[in-house]
This record gives sequence, structure tokens and C-alpha cells, in this order.
Amino acid sequence: MAEEKAMLITTRTVGENERNVFLREAEIRSLINTLDIKIVCHQSFTIKEENTNTFIGPGQAEAAAEYMRAFDVDEVIIDVFLSPRQEKNLEKMFSVPVSDREAVILAIFYKNAHSREARLQIEKAEAIYLKPRLISREANLSQQRGGVRGAKGEGERKLELERRRIEQRIKILDKEIAEIQKIRDTQRSSREKSGIFSFALTGYTNAGKSTILNALTGSDVLSEDKLFATLDTTTRSLKLPNGQKVLLSDTVGFISDLPHLLIEAFSSTLNEALNSDGIIIVADASHPDAVGCLNTTIDTLTTLGAIDKVRLLVINKCDEIHDDISFSILKGQNFKTVETSFKDGSGIDILLKALAEITDEDYSYMSLEIPIGSEIISELSRNGELRGMEYKDNTIVVNARIPKGMTSKYSKYSIKA
Repeated sequence: MAEEKAMLITTRTVGENERNVFLREAEIRSLINTLDIKIVCHQSFTIKEENTNTFIGPGQAEAAAEYMRAFDVDEVIIDVFLSPRQEKNLEKMFSVPVSDREAVILAIFYKNAHSREARLQIEKAEAIYLKPRLISREANLSQQRGGVRGAKGEGERKLELERRRIEQRIKILDKEIAEIQKIRDTQRSSREKSGIFSFALTGYTNAGKSTILNALTGSDVLSEDKLFATLDTTTRSLKLPNGQKVLLSDTVGFISDLPHLLIEAFSSTLNEALNSDGIIIVADASHPDAVGCLNTTIDTLTTLGAIDKVRLLVINKCDEIHDDISFSILKGQNFKTVETSFKDGSGIDILLKALAEITDEDYSYMSLEIPIGSEIISELSRNGELRGMEYKDNTIVVNARIPKGMTSKYSKYSIKA
């Protein structure tokens, strides 16, 4: 199959910083590369004011149309969010499909979604994205009216049928997603009742979250040098140096200007961060805009109401630092910080120690006198750590390390100092 050829259109505002323009262009190129689409030509336009019909100015659109025809492209990709009307008008001028930033990210999500839940979520997001684009064509189709008393023409009837089909499909998807989320909620509730401490890995896409999960837990989650390689939530258990068992979850990466539609679509995976006991932010120290990526992550977590749960900042890929100033800014953040490079294995022990210190803050030590034969002993072993046992006639005196949230459950067995 021949590789698809595309023209890329990027925009800048009047007087915009050249570094910002460069970074945005580099990011959209990385996104397109993830889809294995070849950019054969590129146009950059300065926008004084957004045109309601074509986003870029009419003259700019004409110039782009003439340029793209010389390269015989299959598609035009523009790194902005287009309204359905703007997309339709540009497609009419270019005579090839036009995709905006949201469409590119949707396509990547669809490509990388593997679980049933993720595929349902992305199908719903695509349906919601498509629906207004059908409606935008109603004006053209309505001109096909014919028959008695202006009965609707074939084109408009097809539009209504397609719109109705999309609405029905969204309802079915909502129902199926809700059923899966019920199972997730049950699983999450069970974990919370068990008292097992949970961490969620968050951060900008491609910061190294999956690599960290694999390195710490011996898992084999897909880890690629591509944006949004991980969409499905993966949770693994981990035993820390202090003997404490914890759960570690990988979550979907953030990106600047992430469409709100996709935040809603992947609410379930983001809820792993919202409902965890502690959030770990992973920052890529080698990224040319490392500080901007971290700020995007912090802003997203703030929007989600989860910023107060951040317990640790992992500055990853420290062996590939290109900007000492950015690195200093990362280290100066108001979070407990560790530096790692999982490519060469450095920092793993430091990270494990930091996680252990965090859990120590959430555990208490108790001395308990428990009846012999009680299931509490095995329960304490699963959810905490047994530090010593002494057998008496009908009881066992246990020294244990217990989650603070569970101490009240065992208070009646507590031996007062």
C-alpha cells in the first residue's frame, strides 16, 4: 500500500515567539509521524484574525491550494481546531480531505486503543466529532429538495438517517461504557477497602511512564518512542524496600491543547489518577520544552481536581539533558523530586526508596493482641507488614505496620503502651 502524502499547514500569531512556533511544529510533526503519514510539503501562515469560513485567510487558502496541487497530496493537515464549517470550506477549495489537530489525535487514539473499553471510548469520541460535521452539510443537501410540497430530497434523507444512526450508536456506546465502568468501580472499591496504597503515573505523552512501570514491576506494557503509545490503563503490584505492597497504574499521557472531547472519552483512565492515594508526575528532562510539558501536566491535574494528590516528581531521561536551565527549573518545583534514567537503569533504587518514604507517611505501627485462629493475621500480612509475633495461651501479640485508614478497624485489639 502506497504511503499517504500530506501537506502540513501551521499557523502563528503576529509577533509570536519563534521558539514556541518551532516547538508546536515539532509536536504536530511527531503526531503525524505516529500515523505513518509522509509530509511532502509545508505552509506556515501568520494569522491576524481567525477567518470564520476558512480559519486562515482566503488568499492564504488559495496559495495553499495552488502549492498542494504541485505536490499531488492526498490530504491536508492543519494544526488548529477547525469548526465543521471551516473544514467543509477548505475541503471544497483543496478537493482533498482536510484534518485538523483534533482529527489527528483521534486517529492516533484509535490506532493505539487495544482494550474493549478504550475502543468503545474512542468510537464514541469519533461519533461526537463526526455528528456536527454532518449537520454542517445540511445547507447544501437541503437544496436537493424535490417532490410534492418540497419533500426532502434523497441527499437530505440520507443525512437524517446517518445523523439518527450516529445518535443511536452513541446511546449504545454510553450503555456499554457504563457497564464496563461499573466493573472498574467495583474493582477500585475492592482495592480501597483492602487498604493497599495506590500510585498513578501521570505526565506528558512519551515522558517514560510505561518504561518506569515495566522497570519497577517487571511488566511488559508497550513502551515506544511515539506519542500516545499507551491508552489503556495498566495496574501492577509492587513490593517496596520497606516491605509494603502497593499498586502502580499507568495512565494516558497529556498533551498541550488536548481536546476536551478526549478528556471526557478517557475519563476512566484519568480516574485512576483521581482515585489513587498518590500521583507520580513523570517529566522528560530531554524534551526541548520540558518545562512547558510539566506545566501542561500540572494544569491538567489542576483541572481534574487532582493536583493535591501529587506526591512525587520523577525527572526522567536525565542522561539526555540538553538544557541546563530547564533542568534547574524542573528540579526547583515544589514537589518531592527524584532523578532517573531508566534507559541505563540509574535511579531505580532511589525511586523505590522515595515511594517507600511516601507510604511510611501513610502507615502506623500498632501492637495488637489477636485471638489464635483469627483471619486478621493473614489480612494484616496482605495489607500491611508483620514486624513480630509472640504466642500466648489463647492469643497472639502482633507488631504490625498498618495503613492509617485501617487502624480504627483494629483498635479494639490494640495494646495500649
